Amino acid sequence: MGNKKEKIQPNPELRVNIGKFMLDLSKLTFASFILGGILKGELPQYIIIAAGGIVFTVLTIMGMLLSSQKKNKE
Repeated sequence: MGNKKEKIQPNPELRVNIGKFMLDLSKLTFASFILGGILKGELPQYIIIAAGGIVFTVLTIMGMLLSSQKKNKE
């Protein structure tokens, strides 16, 4: 009956989780602004597509930058 200690994995850092959250928000933004705007057609499509594209791009870039950063461990 050997007592082997299992290695406990550390929790992901906060910025990685925030990055993943921003990537999820970018997907939702794409679906709601761009796809929803095209289907509903209440506002001019170019305004909805431009706004959705800008928000999608910003959230995607921020999410990828935050989720890809790794802390150097010594």
